[in-house]
Amino acid sequence: MKFIGRIGDGSTETYARVILLKDIEREIKAEELVLIKNGGEENPVNEIVGVLREGLGKNEFLSHNAYRPDVAYLKHGGQPSGAREVYSFRVMPIGVKGTNGFEPNKLIIAPRSPVYLFEDNDNPLELLARNIKEPEYLDAYLEGHEGWLVPVLKDYIPYHVGIFGSTGSGKSWLARYVLMEFYKKCGYDVLILDWSGTDYVPYFRENVVPITEIALDEESIFAYLQDLSYKFGDNATIRDAFDEFIEKWRERVNEAGGDYNKLYKTLKANIETMIESIQRSDWKENARRACRRVFRKIKPEDLIPLMGTITISEIIKKLREEHVLVIDMSGAMVESKLGFFLSLSAEIYRTMDTGQDVKIAMIIDEAPQYAPWDPKGIQAQTSEMIKNLAALGRKRKFNLTLISQGIKGEIGINAAVRRNLNTYFIGRIHPLDATGEGGASEWLSPYGIRPEQLLQLKPGRFYFAGIMNPSPVPLLLTFTPR
Repeated sequence: MKFIGRIGDGSTETYARVILLKDIEREIKAEELVLIKNGGEENPVNEIVGVLREGLGKNEFLSHNAYRPDVAYLKHGGQPSGAREVYSFRVMPIGVKGTNGFEPNKLIIAPRSPVYLFEDNDNPLELLARNIKEPEYLDAYLEGHEGWLVPVLKDYIPYHVGIFGSTGSGKSWLARYVLMEFYKKCGYDVLILDWSGTDYVPYFRENVVPITEIALDEESIFAYLQDLSYKFGDNATIRDAFDEFIEKWRERVNEAGGDYNKLYKTLKANIETMIESIQRSDWKENARRACRRVFRKIKPEDLIPLMGTITISEIIKKLREEHVLVIDMSGAMVESKLGFFLSLSAEIYRTMDTGQDVKIAMIIDEAPQYAPWDPKGIQAQTSEMIKNLAALGRKRKFNLTLISQGIKGEIGINAAVRRNLNTYFIGRIHPLDATGEGGASEWLSPYGIRPEQLLQLKPGRFYFAGIMNPSPVPLLLTFTPR
């Protein structure tokens, strides 16, 4: 370890600033880990490990709102004196170093206490692992130290994970190369819902199932067609006719021989037949008008996503055999994708509801498509399903990993869903998340992480926070994709 400075004035048990030695500010960076020998070198009362944040440089002669000789000298191109410059960092305590790992610090951090920088061969993260009965590690390391792998509390995998970051921040790469491997190592089968078919499908060619080949359940088909037709033209007869036809949907698909045009004609003919059986002429005419409106909305090609024959049970079986499965959701309308999610989730929920542990990690790309900030229509059903899965999943070893560009608002996840996420990986954020209630700033600023830092993070850098992190303070990690 390297001596870098001493604790300054105004320290508490949870707050301190280290005043750096002369010229050491040129090599010490934020996010480095340090050791405070609290009370002095010879006989410290305890040893505190912390992380450096909120760097500050002060020169009392160069105040921007007061006129001084040094300022006047500077105005004419001179080099002001640096004799009274002071450089410091805030130290965010992680915990007190002990034989069995870390304990919370409850003693005042004494001014003048020496501070030491951990160097590569010291690896303080091993101290975090001592608190864990069976430590596991992410294939990721603390920024700047490739040998310092990040320990994780694997028992909290079912408490759900959120990955947040703007486009290009590396969210999908983190999920593919770090979290997927970690889940598999911990005995979970990984099911990925690739919304666009571009982030995961190209990397798992042997483990991909297109959504167009999957058979949806009757409830999901009904919800999909209802959304397309604006509630079946608000006509009860039309709705009942669709309901009756959908009840035998798989038989209808087999009768059509996979021809969606033929299925469409059969569907339309059945609806019209039921309308013509209405006795009252005014009701019949209302139903005819509603039928015309409905079939102007529903086109033959809209039935393509509903022509699949692979059952949800077969999907789960394939997942158990291959341990990784990617659902390619490209080529289908939004309603069809969400309808499939409802079918899949209902099957998993039923299994958990019988008291079985499932040990499945479901990675949901583009999570706001399923649970937007203001869900309506079928999205209200998918949002509710995610909340139900999250609640029961904590007891039945089911993990939800939601990936989103934003945390809150129009680019974020529904607040009721977000409350179920207990571990977070926050990368470079969108400007809309930089301020306001519920955003990344509110989550991380208590730990000395400012919004402007989050806006400037390089791709592949994420703050790891929450219940799976054995450190009470978020740590900046990165990884090397294979």
